[in-house]
Amino acid sequence: MTVDVPIQGVCLPAFGKVKDAFVANFTDSGEIGARVTVLRRGETLVDLCGGHTTADRHEPWNDKTLICVMSVTKGVTAIAAHCLADRGLLDYEAPVARYWPEFAQNGKGAITVRQAMSHQASLGVIDAAKPGDIFDWDLFVGKIAAQAPNWPQGTNECYHSLTFGFIVGEIVRRIDGRPIDRFIAEEIAAPLGADFILGCGDDDLQRVVAQIPNPNNELVSGGGLFNARTMALFNGMPTDPAFRSSPAWVQTVSPSGGGVSNAAGIARIFAPFADQGRAGDIRFLSPATVTAASAQQWWHDDSMFGNEFRVAMGLLLHCDFNNFGRDGNVGSAGAGGYTVFADPANKLTFAYTPNRFTTGAGLGDESLRLVNALYSCLRTSP
Repeated sequence: MTVDVPIQGVCLPAFGKVKDAFVANFTDSGEIGARVTVLRRGETLVDLCGGHTTADRHEPWNDKTLICVMSVTKGVTAIAAHCLADRGLLDYEAPVARYWPEFAQNGKGAITVRQAMSHQASLGVIDAAKPGDIFDWDLFVGKIAAQAPNWPQGTNECYHSLTFGFIVGEIVRRIDGRPIDRFIAEEIAAPLGADFILGCGDDDLQRVVAQIPNPNNELVSGGGLFNARTMALFNGMPTDPAFRSSPAWVQTVSPSGGGVSNAAGIARIFAPFADQGRAGDIRFLSPATVTAASAQQWWHDDSMFGNEFRVAMGLLLHCDFNNFGRDGNVGSAGAGGYTVFADPANKLTFAYTPNRFTTGAGLGDESLRLVNALYSCLRTSP
Protein backbone atom coordinates (compact mmCIF):
# COMPACT_ATOMS: atom_id res chain seq x y z
CA MET A 1 0.00 0.00 0.00
CA THR A 2 1.33 3.43 -0.89
CA VAL A 3 0.14 6.20 1.39
CA ASP A 4 1.27 9.81 1.46
CA VAL A 5 1.62 10.34 5.20
CA PRO A 6 2.38 13.81 6.56
CA ILE A 7 4.40 13.35 9.77
CA GLN A 8 5.77 16.06 11.99
CA GLY A 9 7.43 16.22 15.36
CA VAL A 10 10.44 14.95 17.29
CA CYS A 11 12.12 11.57 17.40
CA LEU A 12 15.60 11.16 18.84
CA PRO A 13 17.87 8.95 16.69
CA ALA A 14 18.05 6.22 19.33
CA PHE A 15 14.27 5.78 19.00
CA GLY A 16 14.10 5.65 15.23
CA LYS A 17 12.36 2.26 15.36
CA VAL A 18 9.38 3.94 17.00
CA LYS A 19 9.10 6.34 14.08
CA ASP A 20 9.43 3.42 11.66
CA ALA A 21 6.62 1.61 13.48
CA PHE A 22 4.50 4.76 13.44
CA VAL A 23 4.91 5.05 9.67
CA ALA A 24 4.20 1.31 9.25
CA ASN A 25 0.87 1.77 11.01
CA PHE A 26 -0.15 3.99 8.10
CA THR A 27 1.45 2.08 5.24
CA ASP A 28 0.68 -1.44 6.45
CA SER A 29 -2.36 -1.12 8.72
CA GLY A 30 -4.43 1.69 7.25
CA GLU A 31 -3.93 4.15 10.10
CA ILE A 32 -5.62 7.48 9.31
CA GLY A 33 -4.38 9.90 11.97
CA ALA A 34 -2.53 9.50 15.26
CA ARG A 35 0.01 10.81 17.74
CA VAL A 36 2.63 8.91 19.70
CA THR A 37 4.68 10.36 22.57
CA VAL A 38 7.49 9.02 24.75
CA LEU A 39 8.80 11.12 27.65
CA ARG A 40 11.61 10.55 30.12
CA ARG A 41 12.08 12.79 33.17
CA GLY A 42 10.85 15.87 31.35
CA GLU A 43 12.70 15.11 28.12
CA THR A 44 10.81 14.36 24.93
CA LEU A 45 12.22 11.25 23.28
CA VAL A 46 9.43 10.88 20.72
CA ASP A 47 6.50 13.13 19.88
CA LEU A 48 5.11 12.48 16.41
CA CYS A 49 1.85 13.54 14.78
CA GLY A 50 0.89 11.85 11.57
CA GLY A 51 -1.81 11.35 9.02
CA HIS A 52 -5.13 13.12 8.81
CA THR A 53 -8.08 14.07 10.97
CA THR A 54 -10.76 12.59 8.71
CA ALA A 55 -11.22 9.47 6.62
CA ASP A 56 -11.07 11.52 3.42
CA ARG A 57 -7.51 12.52 4.41
CA HIS A 58 -8.09 16.19 3.81
CA GLU A 59 -6.82 17.92 6.96
CA PRO A 60 -3.49 16.85 8.53
CA TRP A 61 -3.29 15.89 12.20
CA ASN A 62 -1.25 18.48 14.11
CA ASP A 63 0.01 19.08 17.64
CA LYS A 64 -3.23 20.85 18.64
CA THR A 65 -5.51 18.01 17.54
CA LEU A 66 -7.58 16.36 20.27
CA ILE A 67 -9.46 13.05 20.31
CA CYS A 68 -11.76 11.40 22.84
CA VAL A 69 -9.47 9.05 24.78
CA MET A 70 -12.33 6.88 26.07
CA SER A 71 -11.53 5.04 29.32
CA VAL A 72 -8.11 6.63 29.68
CA THR A 73 -10.37 9.24 31.30
CA LYS A 74 -10.94 6.83 34.20
CA GLY A 75 -7.23 6.86 34.94
CA VAL A 76 -7.14 10.66 35.00
CA THR A 77 -10.19 10.73 37.28
CA ALA A 78 -8.47 8.25 39.59
CA ILE A 79 -5.38 10.46 39.72
CA ALA A 80 -7.61 13.26 41.02
CA ALA A 81 -8.54 11.06 43.99
CA HIS A 82 -4.90 10.09 44.50
CA CYS A 83 -4.03 13.79 44.69
CA LEU A 84 -6.44 14.14 47.62
CA ALA A 85 -5.01 11.04 49.30
CA ASP A 86 -1.54 12.49 48.85
CA ARG A 87 -2.66 15.60 50.73
CA GLY A 88 -4.09 13.55 53.60
CA LEU A 89 -7.69 14.38 52.67
CA LEU A 90 -8.74 10.92 51.46
CA ASP A 91 -8.24 7.59 53.21
CA TYR A 92 -8.33 4.60 50.87
CA GLU A 93 -9.53 2.33 53.70
CA ALA A 94 -12.38 4.59 54.79
CA PRO A 95 -15.94 3.83 53.76
CA VAL A 96 -17.10 5.92 50.82
CA ALA A 97 -19.99 7.04 53.03
CA ARG A 98 -17.57 8.96 55.27
CA TYR A 99 -17.27 11.48 52.45
CA TRP A 100 -20.60 10.87 50.70
CA PRO A 101 -23.15 9.91 53.38
CA GLU A 102 -25.97 9.12 50.94
CA PHE A 103 -23.82 6.37 49.45
CA ALA A 104 -24.53 4.18 52.49
CA GLN A 105 -28.07 3.43 51.26
CA ASN A 106 -29.15 -0.14 50.53
CA GLY A 107 -26.34 -1.94 52.31
CA LYS A 108 -23.35 -0.02 50.93
CA GLY A 109 -22.14 1.53 54.16
CA ALA A 110 -19.07 -0.71 54.39
CA ILE A 111 -17.84 -0.25 50.80
CA THR A 112 -14.43 1.39 51.01
CA VAL A 113 -12.74 3.94 48.81
CA ARG A 114 -10.23 1.25 47.84
CA GLN A 115 -13.04 -1.00 46.64
CA ALA A 116 -14.69 1.84 44.74
CA MET A 117 -11.42 2.74 43.07
CA SER A 118 -10.63 -0.84 42.09
CA HIS A 119 -13.93 -1.73 40.42
CA GLN A 120 -15.05 -3.74 43.45
CA ALA A 121 -17.99 -1.61 44.59
CA SER A 122 -20.48 -3.97 42.90
CA LEU A 123 -22.17 -1.01 41.22
CA GLY A 124 -21.52 -1.71 37.58
CA VAL A 125 -25.25 -1.69 36.75
CA ILE A 126 -27.62 1.03 37.97
CA ASP A 127 -31.08 -0.44 37.62
CA ALA A 128 -33.00 2.85 37.88
CA ALA A 129 -30.83 4.72 35.38
CA LYS A 130 -32.61 6.03 32.30
CA PRO A 131 -31.12 6.98 28.92
CA GLY A 132 -29.61 10.44 29.21
CA ASP A 133 -29.21 10.48 33.00
CA ILE A 134 -25.51 11.22 32.63
CA PHE A 135 -26.41 14.75 31.49
CA ASP A 136 -27.58 15.50 35.05
CA TRP A 137 -24.73 14.88 37.49
CA ASP A 138 -26.79 15.09 40.69
CA LEU A 139 -29.51 12.86 39.27
CA PHE A 140 -27.14 10.15 38.16
CA VAL A 141 -24.96 10.07 41.27
CA GLY A 142 -28.17 10.06 43.32
CA LYS A 143 -29.26 6.89 41.54
CA ILE A 144 -25.83 5.37 42.14
CA ALA A 145 -26.15 6.18 45.85
CA ALA A 146 -29.59 4.55 45.98
CA GLN A 147 -28.56 1.38 44.13
CA ALA A 148 -28.17 -1.87 46.06
CA PRO A 149 -24.96 -3.79 45.29
CA ASN A 150 -25.22 -5.92 42.16
CA TRP A 151 -23.58 -8.79 44.07
CA PRO A 152 -21.72 -9.25 47.37
CA GLN A 153 -18.58 -7.12 47.63
CA GLY A 154 -15.38 -8.99 46.95
CA THR A 155 -17.01 -11.29 44.40
CA ASN A 156 -17.62 -11.09 40.64
CA GLU A 157 -15.20 -8.24 40.06
CA CYS A 158 -16.44 -6.21 37.11
CA TYR A 159 -15.01 -3.25 35.25
CA HIS A 160 -17.41 -0.39 36.09
CA SER A 161 -17.55 1.00 32.56
CA LEU A 162 -19.77 4.01 33.25
CA THR A 163 -20.23 4.32 37.00
CA PHE A 164 -16.55 4.33 38.00
CA GLY A 165 -15.88 7.93 37.04
CA PHE A 166 -19.07 9.22 38.62
CA ILE A 167 -18.39 7.41 41.91
CA VAL A 168 -14.79 8.62 42.13
CA GLY A 169 -15.70 12.05 40.77
CA GLU A 170 -18.38 12.49 43.43
CA ILE A 171 -15.93 11.47 46.18
CA VAL A 172 -13.56 14.16 44.91
CA ARG A 173 -16.36 16.73 44.80
CA ARG A 174 -17.56 15.91 48.32
CA ILE A 175 -14.04 16.34 49.73
CA ASP A 176 -12.76 19.26 47.67
CA GLY A 177 -15.94 21.09 46.70
CA ARG A 178 -15.00 21.47 43.04
CA PRO A 179 -16.63 19.33 40.33
CA ILE A 180 -14.33 16.72 38.85
CA ASP A 181 -13.84 18.53 35.53
CA ARG A 182 -12.64 21.67 37.29
CA PHE A 183 -10.42 19.73 39.71
CA ILE A 184 -8.74 17.93 36.82
CA ALA A 185 -8.23 21.18 34.90
CA GLU A 186 -6.79 23.09 37.85
CA GLU A 187 -4.94 20.43 39.84
CA ILE A 188 -3.74 18.00 37.15
CA ALA A 189 -3.76 19.40 33.62
CA ALA A 190 -2.52 22.90 34.50
CA PRO A 191 0.45 22.03 36.74
CA LEU A 192 1.57 19.22 34.42
CA GLY A 193 1.12 21.28 31.25
CA ALA A 194 -1.20 18.65 29.83
CA ASP A 195 -3.70 19.32 27.05
CA PHE A 196 -6.56 17.36 28.60
CA ILE A 197 -10.18 18.51 28.86
CA LEU A 198 -13.16 16.91 30.56
CA GLY A 199 -16.37 18.60 29.44
CA CYS A 200 -15.17 20.24 26.24
CA GLY A 201 -16.27 23.83 25.60
CA ASP A 202 -17.19 25.31 22.25
CA ASP A 203 -13.78 26.84 21.58
CA ASP A 204 -11.82 23.63 22.14
CA LEU A 205 -14.46 21.53 20.43
CA GLN A 206 -13.10 22.82 17.12
CA ARG A 207 -9.87 20.91 17.82
CA VAL A 208 -11.61 17.60 18.57
CA VAL A 209 -11.64 15.13 15.69
CA ALA A 210 -14.13 12.33 15.29
CA GLN A 211 -13.31 8.72 15.97
CA ILE A 212 -13.35 6.52 12.88
CA PRO A 213 -14.81 2.99 13.14
CA ASN A 214 -12.69 0.00 12.17
CA PRO A 215 -14.60 -3.21 11.39
CA ASN A 216 -11.51 -5.18 12.40
CA ASN A 217 -11.44 -3.84 15.95
CA GLU A 218 -12.55 -6.80 18.04
CA LEU A 219 -13.38 -4.88 21.22
CA VAL A 220 -15.67 -2.22 19.72
CA SER A 221 -16.81 -3.51 16.33
CA GLY A 222 -16.56 -7.17 17.34
CA GLY A 223 -19.00 -6.79 20.21
CA GLY A 224 -16.58 -7.27 23.07
CA LEU A 225 -17.59 -3.95 24.62
CA PHE A 226 -21.21 -3.49 23.60
CA ASN A 227 -23.28 -6.69 23.55
CA ALA A 228 -26.46 -8.08 25.08
CA ARG A 229 -24.63 -9.09 28.28
CA THR A 230 -22.72 -5.85 28.86
CA MET A 231 -25.12 -3.14 27.69
CA ALA A 232 -26.62 -2.82 31.19
CA LEU A 233 -23.23 -1.48 32.32
CA PHE A 234 -23.97 1.60 30.22
CA ASN A 235 -27.40 2.36 31.72
CA GLY A 236 -27.68 6.14 31.90
CA MET A 237 -26.15 6.84 28.51
CA PRO A 238 -28.34 7.62 25.48
CA THR A 239 -29.17 4.38 23.70
CA ASP A 240 -28.29 5.67 20.22
CA PRO A 241 -24.79 4.27 19.44
CA ALA A 242 -24.10 7.43 17.41
CA PHE A 243 -24.00 9.40 20.67
CA ARG A 244 -20.59 7.93 21.52
CA SER A 245 -19.10 9.56 18.42
CA SER A 246 -21.01 12.84 18.67
CA PRO A 247 -19.84 16.24 19.95
CA ALA A 248 -22.39 15.90 22.78
CA TRP A 249 -20.38 13.03 24.28
CA VAL A 250 -17.20 15.03 24.75
CA GLN A 251 -19.12 18.14 25.83
CA THR A 252 -20.65 16.10 28.66
CA VAL A 253 -18.73 15.78 31.91
CA SER A 254 -18.41 12.00 31.79
CA PRO A 255 -15.38 11.07 33.90
CA SER A 256 -15.41 7.45 32.78
CA GLY A 257 -14.85 7.98 29.09
CA GLY A 258 -15.48 11.48 27.76
CA GLY A 259 -12.13 13.23 28.20
CA VAL A 260 -10.33 14.65 25.17
CA SER A 261 -6.57 14.85 24.81
CA ASN A 262 -3.72 13.54 22.69
CA ALA A 263 -0.67 11.38 23.29
CA ALA A 264 1.43 14.25 24.61
CA GLY A 265 -1.31 15.34 27.02
CA ILE A 266 -1.93 11.97 28.62
CA ALA A 267 1.80 11.15 28.68
CA ARG A 268 2.38 14.27 30.79
CA ILE A 269 -0.40 13.29 33.18
CA PHE A 270 1.05 9.82 33.76
CA ALA A 271 4.69 10.93 33.86
CA PRO A 272 4.75 11.12 37.70
CA PHE A 273 4.13 7.36 37.83
CA ALA A 274 7.40 6.78 35.98
CA ASP A 275 9.57 8.70 38.43
CA GLN A 276 8.28 8.27 41.99
CA GLY A 277 5.81 11.11 41.70
CA ARG A 278 8.00 13.59 39.85
CA ALA A 279 7.31 15.05 36.42
CA GLY A 280 10.49 16.79 35.35
CA ASP A 281 11.10 19.45 37.97
CA ILE A 282 7.65 19.08 39.52
CA ARG A 283 6.98 17.01 42.61
CA PHE A 284 3.40 16.02 41.80
CA LEU A 285 2.79 13.02 44.10
CA SER A 286 4.77 11.41 46.89
CA PRO A 287 6.52 8.09 46.21
CA ALA A 288 4.24 6.46 48.79
CA THR A 289 1.10 7.57 46.93
CA VAL A 290 2.49 6.35 43.61
CA THR A 291 3.22 2.97 45.19
CA ALA A 292 -0.24 2.73 46.74
CA ALA A 293 -2.02 3.80 43.56
CA SER A 294 -0.07 1.28 41.47
CA ALA A 295 -0.58 -1.75 43.73
CA GLN A 296 -2.43 -4.66 42.16
CA GLN A 297 -5.96 -5.19 43.49
CA TRP A 298 -7.10 -8.09 41.28
CA TRP A 299 -6.05 -9.94 38.13
CA HIS A 300 -8.39 -12.31 36.33
CA ASP A 301 -11.13 -12.36 33.71
CA ASP A 302 -13.85 -9.80 34.23
CA SER A 303 -17.20 -11.29 35.31
CA MET A 304 -19.19 -9.34 32.70
CA PHE A 305 -16.83 -8.75 29.77
CA GLY A 306 -14.97 -12.03 30.09
CA ASN A 307 -11.59 -10.60 29.10
CA GLU A 308 -8.50 -10.23 31.27
CA PHE A 309 -8.13 -7.27 33.60
CA ARG A 310 -5.22 -6.50 35.90
CA VAL A 311 -6.44 -3.71 38.13
CA ALA A 312 -4.76 -1.23 40.45
CA MET A 313 -6.62 1.65 42.13
CA GLY A 314 -8.27 3.27 39.15
CA LEU A 315 -5.32 2.31 36.97
CA LEU A 316 -4.39 -0.76 34.95
CA LEU A 317 -1.26 -2.87 35.07
CA HIS A 318 0.56 -4.64 32.27
CA CYS A 319 -1.00 -7.89 31.08
CA ASP A 320 -1.53 -9.69 27.79
CA PHE A 321 -4.83 -7.95 27.05
CA ASN A 322 -3.46 -4.41 27.46
CA ASN A 323 0.18 -4.71 26.54
CA PHE A 324 2.08 -2.04 28.47
CA GLY A 325 5.48 -3.40 27.49
CA ARG A 326 6.72 -5.03 30.66
CA ASP A 327 5.69 -6.16 34.12
CA GLY A 328 5.72 -3.27 36.57
CA ASN A 329 4.24 -0.75 34.14
CA VAL A 330 1.07 1.10 35.12
CA GLY A 331 -1.32 3.18 33.07
CA SER A 332 -4.75 3.43 31.56
CA ALA A 333 -6.42 2.35 28.34
CA GLY A 334 -9.47 3.09 26.26
CA ALA A 335 -11.48 0.99 23.84
CA GLY A 336 -10.30 1.68 20.33
CA GLY A 337 -6.60 1.54 21.16
CA TYR A 338 -5.99 4.59 23.37
CA THR A 339 -2.94 3.75 25.43
CA VAL A 340 -0.84 5.39 28.13
CA PHE A 341 1.55 3.82 30.61
CA ALA A 342 4.43 4.70 32.86
CA ASP A 343 7.55 2.52 33.04
CA PRO A 344 9.23 3.16 36.42
CA ALA A 345 12.24 0.94 35.60
CA ASN A 346 13.13 3.05 32.56
CA LYS A 347 11.69 6.31 33.94
CA LEU A 348 9.60 6.86 30.82
CA THR A 349 6.01 7.34 29.78
CA PHE A 350 4.43 6.14 26.53
CA ALA A 351 1.15 7.27 24.97
CA TYR A 352 -0.66 6.65 21.70
CA THR A 353 -3.89 8.22 20.46
CA PRO A 354 -5.33 7.29 17.04
CA ASN A 355 -8.55 8.55 15.49
CA ARG A 356 -9.35 5.29 13.71
CA PHE A 357 -9.92 2.41 16.11
CA THR A 358 -7.09 -0.09 16.07
CA THR A 359 -7.08 -3.50 14.41
CA GLY A 360 -7.50 -6.78 16.26
CA ALA A 361 -7.83 -7.73 19.92
CA GLY A 362 -7.00 -5.85 23.10
CA LEU A 363 -5.48 -2.45 22.46
CA GLY A 364 -4.82 -3.47 18.87
CA ASP A 365 -2.03 -4.30 16.47
CA GLU A 366 -1.00 -0.68 15.94
CA SER A 367 -0.44 -0.02 19.63
CA LEU A 368 1.44 -3.31 19.98
CA ARG A 369 3.73 -2.44 17.06
CA LEU A 370 4.68 0.87 18.68
CA VAL A 371 5.24 -0.63 22.13
CA ASN A 372 7.38 -3.43 20.72
CA ALA A 373 9.44 -0.90 18.77
CA LEU A 374 9.98 1.18 21.91
CA TYR A 375 11.29 -1.79 23.88
CA SER A 376 13.49 -2.85 21.00
CA CYS A 377 15.07 0.60 21.18
CA LEU A 378 15.49 0.36 24.94
CA ARG A 379 17.33 -2.94 24.61
CA THR A 380 19.89 -1.40 22.25
CA SER A 381 20.27 2.15 23.65
CA PRO A 382 21.63 3.51 26.94
